[in-house]
This record gives sequence, C-alpha cells and structure tokens, in this order.
Amino acid sequence: MKKYFTLFLFLISFHTFSQKGYTFGKITQQESEMTVYEKDSTANAVVLYAEGNTEFFEKHGYIYIRTVIYKKIKIFNKEAANHTNVNIFLYNNKNRRESVKKIRGVTHTNGMTTPLSKNNIYTKRLSEKNSKTTFTLPNIQDGSIVEYTYTIESPFTFNLTGWSFQTSIPTKESVFKAQIPGNYVYNRTLIGYQKLVRNKSTLKKRCFRVDGIDGYADCEVLVYSMKDIPAFIEEEYMTSKKNYISRIVFEQSEVNWFDGTKKKYTKTWKSVDKEFKSDKEIGGQLRKKMFFSKKIPQEVYNETDLLKRAKKVYQFIQNHYTWNKKYRIFNDINVTKAFNAKVGNISEINISLINSLNASNIHAELVLLSTRENGFPIKLHPVMTDFDYVIAKIVIDNKTYFLDATGKNLPFGVLPYKCLNRVARVMDFKNGSYWEDIIPIKNSGKKIQMILKLNEREEFTGNMRISYKGYNAIDKREEFDGIKEEKYLNDYEGENDFLEIVEYKNFNLNKKDKEFTEEYKIIIENEPSTANNILLYPFFIDKINENPFKLDDRQYPVDFGYPRSFDFTLFISFPENYTIESIPQNKLLKLPKAKGHFYYKINQINNKVTLNFSYSLSNPHFGKSEYKILKSFFKHIINSQNEPIVLKKN
Repeated sequence: MKKYFTLFLFLISFHTFSQKGYTFGKITQQESEMTVYEKDSTANAVVLYAEGNTEFFEKHGYIYIRTVIYKKIKIFNKEAANHTNVNIFLYNNKNRRESVKKIRGVTHTNGMTTPLSKNNIYTKRLSEKNSKTTFTLPNIQDGSIVEYTYTIESPFTFNLTGWSFQTSIPTKESVFKAQIPGNYVYNRTLIGYQKLVRNKSTLKKRCFRVDGIDGYADCEVLVYSMKDIPAFIEEEYMTSKKNYISRIVFEQSEVNWFDGTKKKYTKTWKSVDKEFKSDKEIGGQLRKKMFFSKKIPQEVYNETDLLKRAKKVYQFIQNHYTWNKKYRIFNDINVTKAFNAKVGNISEINISLINSLNASNIHAELVLLSTRENGFPIKLHPVMTDFDYVIAKIVIDNKTYFLDATGKNLPFGVLPYKCLNRVARVMDFKNGSYWEDIIPIKNSGKKIQMILKLNEREEFTGNMRISYKGYNAIDKREEFDGIKEEKYLNDYEGENDFLEIVEYKNFNLNKKDKEFTEEYKIIIENEPSTANNILLYPFFIDKINENPFKLDDRQYPVDFGYPRSFDFTLFISFPENYTIESIPQNKLLKLPKAKGHFYYKINQINNKVTLNFSYSLSNPHFGKSEYKILKSFFKHIINSQNEPIVLKKN
C-alpha cells in the first residue's frame, strides 16, 4: 500500500535562501575514478547529487515561483546514455506561461569537458497548454560524468510541483530546499518507502514583500534530503509508480493577501458536493433525465424486475455508444450531443447511463475514481486532479453494482481492469459523498481440458476445450474484436510450436454474461529425443515462460487487480508397445493466509496418464513482505511446466 506522510505545516514559498550544495563544473577524483556503485553493482549509472531550490518572487505585479534544478550523474556504460536526455515540461494558459532559463550542461570524460551547445536545445509544442524543452548531454562515453542545471519560472503558484528523490537509477544524495512566504499555505505529502535523512523547517522573519504593498511576510525555510536511495525498478503487477516512488508533493491550500483577504483552494467534500451539483459540466449533465426518458425503449419500462430492467438500460447505452478513447472528466461534456452522434467520452457515456437509469426509476449515482495508471487518490482531503474516470453506481436488493458502459465486452456489474484501483468516491448529492471500496469479481479464470492419443506416426491427436470466465473472458473477446477467425487460428498456431488445428468452433462469443468456450481438434507433432523415446511437454499452450518477479527485494506491493485461477486437465493414451520412462513429480504448495495454491498431480494406469494442474490467487493483493514467497511460488510453477512426460517405445 502507498505510504503517505502528511506534513501539515504552513507551506510558504521559496526564495534563494541557502547556499547551494554543489559547485557547477567541479568533480572529485573519487567521482572520476568510480567504476561501479558499491551499493548497487548492477547499476549502469548513479546520480551523484541532485538538488532543487525553490523561491517565490514578484515580477510585473505577479507572484512567480522560481526553481533551480541541478543534477550530476556518473555513467558507467553507454547502456545508461538515456539518462543524459533531459525533458522539461511547461504549462501555459491564455494569459501567462511557464518558462525555462539558464540551461547549462557539461560532460566530463578523462579530464576533458564538453559543454552543451545552445544549438542542441529544442522546444516543441505538445498541445494548446503544454510544451516541452529537451536537450541531450554531448560526448557520452563509459565513465563519463554529466552535469546540468536549469531554472524554471512559473506564474502559477498552484503549480508547486515538489521534488522526486527517487529515479530509475540509484541516487547517492538528493536535496530539496524551499523558502515559502507565510501568506502562501500548502498541504504537503511525502510518498514512498524511503526515509528522509533531513527534515528541517525554520522561520525567517520579514523575508518577502511585494512592491507597492506595505508590510513583509515571514518565511518558512525548508530542507528535505535523502541519501543512498535505491533505483525504482518497475515490475509486473503493480499500480502506478506514482503510488510508490519516493517524492514530496505540494497542494495549494490557501493564500492570505497583505490586505487581509483570504482565498481557499483546498476544499471540503461538502463544498465539492455542492459545486458538482450546480456545475454545468457535471451537475447540469446529470439533469438530463427527461431527455433520456424519451430515448429508452418501451420494453425497458415494461420490465418489472429491477435487476433485469437495469441490465436492459445498461445494454441499451452500451450498444448505442462508441467510446472515442477520450476521458474528459471535468470539461467537454455534452450528453445530448454525444447521444445524437452515438460517440462520446467516458463522462458522456456513463452520465448518459446514470440519467437513463434514473429515468427508469432505478436510483443511480455518479462515482469518481482514479485508474491504476493514474495512481491512488488522496483521501485526506479533496484533490480533484487525482480523479480521471467516471462510472455509475446502483444498489438493488442490497447489492452494489458499479457500471461502466464504455466497453463493448464488459458484462453488467464488471469494471474494466484499469479501474481496479482500490477505492472510489460516490457522489451522493443528497446525503453527502463518501468513499467506497472497489471489490473485483472473484470468478475469473481459465480452464483447459485435453484428450490426446498417440498414433502410429508418433503424433498426438485429440480434442481440446478451453473455457474462459470473468476477466479472462473479457480479454479473449477483446482479442476477437476486428479479427477474422482464420487469422486468429493462424496466429494461434504460430504461437504454439508443433500444433496443428484441424477443426475449431466457439460458443457464447457475444453473450457477455456467459463463459466463453473454444473447442479444437488438434494434432501435435513431436520430435523424439532418441530413436525410442518421445517427449511430450503438456504445457505447449499457456506456459509461463519467465517469472514476472525478478527483483531480489521489491519495495512496493504486488497488485494483480482481481483473483484468478488456472486449471489444466490432460488425458493421454498410448499403444501397448510404449511405457512411461519418466513423469513429473506431484507437487502441492499453499500460500500463507490462504491467498493461493499450486497443485500438480499425475496418475498412470496401464497405458493411460491423467494429469491435473492448477493454481489460484484468491487474494489479488500481496504486501512487500510477501514478495519472496510469491516469487518462489511462481518459480515452482514454471519449473513444473518445463518438465516433460517421456514415453519409451519397447
């Protein structure tokens, strides 16, 4: 789980107030001669020192934030050359814009220095409100040390971005300094698993003033630092790295002007509820019940069973719309226009669903959530930028259903995998909004049954039946979208060596609430290891080729999203002139706290073999202390799947 350390202090603004912890252009002999980082010998590079230094200042009647950024990196080999590419993202609105200034860079190699040329600094417009400045340090060789610094000036005091101490390579020391006038107040949150070695806050009197206004503000002087920070390495089965990478973030809470007026930015959920209800983008669009009441088919109103009626409303919206791949949660929402065009963004489709459910006398509420890629929302207070998705909620017979009508293959009551991000905020405008856990469905899995017979040509022939349920069925139906059956089968054969598909059919492809099933007639060609032996690797399909967990120690949890299972049953028969030379060993493993199991059993009776193999993960969440056990669990599965059945011809 993500660790939040909330530091409620008067977060004032930053001034260049303290001496820099570096001298640009200066490297030590020890840094120059370093060939490996002693705390991580596998690292291709290491950040020797990084510093951010932020201040507030006044220019042309506006308050600006200035941040000076410095970084020094040791490059051990050219595989780390990408760390010499620097991207600086800038924001602007119609009136004002952020700017980057004083870009300097130099590469030190074998006593020689190569400066960054201004001709190699580029700026690119990304959108109406965003741009990017990039540069690459020159003359990178094994053993080089690069330094760069630049200054960002921002007229947006809400855009105090904080500081990331951790990167994808290890860091020896990272420091963030700030001086903040007392009339600017911020909430701040320390995220991640690394600890601060320095967390200092002091008061500086009469440090900030604005021309033309009487009086001075006192300032809070901040110093945060970390040392010996390990590289953050992303692995499979994790939510956004923003949940775990060690950093400090700031959110503007309020501004107290010199004339005594005050403006609050951090809101309560009560105030957010009120704004949402009256807002034209969200609240206004939720008041289109009459429009949708005229669009809903009469057969929906004729349905007396509430759950069946809800499903019909859901299917009506789901089939009517095509998602335009845009999210749009707080702007560009027009449900009537989207309905007429039959194309909409996330909010337009799911607010249309909410209106339609309410028009059908099924109480539905708006739900805000943050997708897995976007990170966990902060729960202490409303941070609306944490949310990037909208769904619907209904309760029928005391059972809660979260609904998303944007995906054509989503069954009723099932959220897409990207939405399985722990919690959501239900916007109950009558009683007040509240947090609710997102509980994934439990019946996701894949089941394979195979009957094979060895023929006189030493081929295995037979039948294979594969059943998919839950998220496995959703994924398989997505795989079929826009693809012809012939290509699907050709691709399947191409992915599985020695497999020939003789006949194929499937069931319930378009019945989203049913299991999706495939039936095959197959031939498996085998290459004998000797003149008299035949090797059969049972897991020629759905084999886990490599362990998804490679780190020695993972500092963040494992999140599979939803419980899952895999079952494999194989029946083999062979002629009487063959005997079993060897078969894999039976195995049984159980994860602690009943979080999962692995089962492998083989029985032989005369010239027949029955193989049963299964594993399950009944709990999708594993803490970092359970990582090594989970890694070993998958290692045993992979080893078992690589063991052949060996037949010997007498």
